[in-house]
Amino acid sequence: MHEYYPQELLKEWEEASLSNNFIFCRVMSENLDLCKEFLEMLLNIQIESISLAQPEKTLDVDFFAKGIRLDVFVKDETDRSYDIEMQVIGKKHLPLRSRYYQSVLDISSLHAGDDYECLSESYVIFLCLEDIFHKGLPIYTFKSICTEDNGLFLNDKTTKVFCNALKYDKMPAEKLRTFFKFLVEKKPDETEFSKTLSEKVLKAKIPEDSRRTFMTLEQEIKLAAKHAAQEAAEKAYEKGYKEAEAEKELVVRNNARKLKESGVSVEIISKCTGLSLEEVQNL
Repeated sequence: MHEYYPQELLKEWEEASLSNNFIFCRVMSENLDLCKEFLEMLLNIQIESISLAQPEKTLDVDFFAKGIRLDVFVKDETDRSYDIEMQVIGKKHLPLRSRYYQSVLDISSLHAGDDYECLSESYVIFLCLEDIFHKGLPIYTFKSICTEDNGLFLNDKTTKVFCNALKYDKMPAEKLRTFFKFLVEKKPDETEFSKTLSEKVLKAKIPEDSRRTFMTLEQEIKLAAKHAAQEAAEKAYEKGYKEAEAEKELVVRNNARKLKESGVSVEIISKCTGLSLEEVQNL
């Protein structure tokens, strides 16, 4: 039985590329060699092998329909952990989001009864399609340092990385430049690596369950956004109504006060304004 999907969603599916967070997670999770190479280039480190991992505490903000993950969580042979997310919306609170992700990675790294020394090195990585810090850098890497002495590091084994895909031409490695250019332009260029990325995307979209999951996810996101907009509109209306009523009440009381000061009787003022006799007397 064929499922019906709106044409708008079908078009989004056809156009979805590596910059779509669902496709990105699918490609990276199904091609750990690619994920490993990407991490090595981006972080300038050596990794022998990586494997998919599951945080002990669910990243609720990254789960939508039926437990669909929208980030890639992997660990290497030394137990270093990496959480990678393609970020296309909700950029305003990314720094705080990175803090939350870091706490989840720490919980996953430290088991009950373990000492703090057992905390492993961790990286929280966001791939952004715009420059959220507006400094023109291709990569922003944050570590904990001393405010009074920038050469003094806390060495808490945490690193947060924000990539600005728009500056793909400034990336430090050729393949990184190709990778982020593909994210932005959504089509391969003449390089072999770019063509490989395109092939991985197409392969990830072949299974019918990929399309079904994508559609379910997009529908739930749109529904959640619609409900949020309706709720915001209702709150705005309620706030506006209350403010209008308060303004109306203020005008009535001011007029009543002026009438009282002009010598008009309390009874007449009460009848004209709708205020009680006691309210008029207390003006």
